[in-house]
Amino acid sequence: MFAGKKGNIFTLVGLYILTIPFFNALNVTAYDNSQILGHFGASTTVFAYSSYIPVFVMLAFLPLGMRLGKQIKVRTMILSASFLAILFNTASLYTTNIIWFTFWRSLVAMISIIGIFASMIPIILKYNPAFNMAIMYGIIQFILQGSQHIYKYLGARFTSIHDWTFSIYFLNINFLIGIVLAWYFYKKDVAPLKSKFQFDWRGWVIFILFFTVILFICAEGQSRNWFSDPKISIAFAFLLILIGIYLLHVRFTKDPILDPDVFKYKNVVFGSILFFYIGIMNGTGSIVTGFMSGVLGFDSIYQAETHLAILIGVFIAIPLSTFLLYKRIYMATIWIAGFACYGIYHIILFFLFYPEIEPSDFLLPFVFKGLAIGFLYPISALYIAEGVPQKLGDSRMMSGVVSRVIFATLLGGALLGTFISNTKAQHKTGLSQQLSAVNQQAVKKLSNTKNYYLYQGLSEVDAQIMAERSLGNQTSQASILLAYKDIYVVMSAICFLPIFILLLFKLGRRPIGRVELEPIPI
Repeated sequence: MFAGKKGNIFTLVGLYILTIPFFNALNVTAYDNSQILGHFGASTTVFAYSSYIPVFVMLAFLPLGMRLGKQIKVRTMILSASFLAILFNTASLYTTNIIWFTFWRSLVAMISIIGIFASMIPIILKYNPAFNMAIMYGIIQFILQGSQHIYKYLGARFTSIHDWTFSIYFLNINFLIGIVLAWYFYKKDVAPLKSKFQFDWRGWVIFILFFTVILFICAEGQSRNWFSDPKISIAFAFLLILIGIYLLHVRFTKDPILDPDVFKYKNVVFGSILFFYIGIMNGTGSIVTGFMSGVLGFDSIYQAETHLAILIGVFIAIPLSTFLLYKRIYMATIWIAGFACYGIYHIILFFLFYPEIEPSDFLLPFVFKGLAIGFLYPISALYIAEGVPQKLGDSRMMSGVVSRVIFATLLGGALLGTFISNTKAQHKTGLSQQLSAVNQQAVKKLSNTKNYYLYQGLSEVDAQIMAERSLGNQTSQASILLAYKDIYVVMSAICFLPIFILLLFKLGRRPIGRVELEPIPI
């Protein structure tokens, strides 16, 4: 099926390179949101939907994409996925409507699932027996975590050269390279995992409805102030109804998408909680990007360059954690290292939330974030797959996706935005109350600013208005920094809490057990 002899490093590298563009189908435009928003002239709410929909479409298509991937010949699948990705990407460049742009981007997201599965099949079949599951997954995570930040940086750099469309052309070139590589490495066109096609269509429809409600909550929750709006309350109630319907559905289905029986395995239960926990800890990164753009005034290239520091930690921790897993080190050792790095990352940034800091100041905390990712991601994916039989493989995968991506990253991120807004408002109210005649420092600041505007030629009234506005802006900036500090000091405690639990109850004092399922790194 594959070119080259078994163990050939050249073949191994070529097969791994095939995965990269599919992993980064949506990453390459990560820093281009403002340009895309300006290009289509959409409202922020509409653009929020445009950002969320491709991700939800990808996740909703995941169960069906995995099943279809087992029926299609591998060479045909990878070539078709690459060609269709180029076609859909190109179509998104020539749309004049945000709706059609979102439609084509969603199709690219769907195709990326097929591409990921197609490009991983030969790695799983050819190299897992020789390299061990921990090593295979460590390499995948190394490529995934490393490439995403590089692609985000390249996308920002290409955007600065021309505009956001240059990033799409760059991605198309990657898919063309993938076609050439697939043509060379896949000598035979077979479907090695082909079996009788069975799919839980009814359960899939319930999942789509579930994801649609979550999408509405994520996009509308903050603007509608959550439970103060009856539509949000109805949406949450509908979620509970859908969960009940699905639990009733699985009683009459032989092979459901997410079989509740998978939670009879303790590692799946704790692994899902762990995925949620990691998603929450990693989700605070949106605060840093907001700090860079909103307070420090960094452009997209500055942000992307600064985040490249994460790669230093990733390139250290993933090979190290993979080696330790292969040598059957205790799980608790790796978990403690990962949680400690996340805690240190939040603590350092807590002290860095002040105006006018330099990009180099972010180097150290981002290295610790990279270390945390490298220690926690591989072991978490392997742990949740430990000892789970093949028939529950899709259920194990969907439990991790729902807990980490849906609940922690997407819904948790939307809730975090509201929490920041509310905390900022509280701090701004407190700071504004101190702007009185009693506060001599504020009076002096107001007087100096007013004199500046008078010197610029403004009238007495206009100078007073501009001075008050300037002082109000400074108060607003101070309040958002205080809100960020509040969140990061709380997150520091949350990151260190699992360490005390692991040590107190002596948990995880054993190596990873047998893992037979492929830990697809979605």
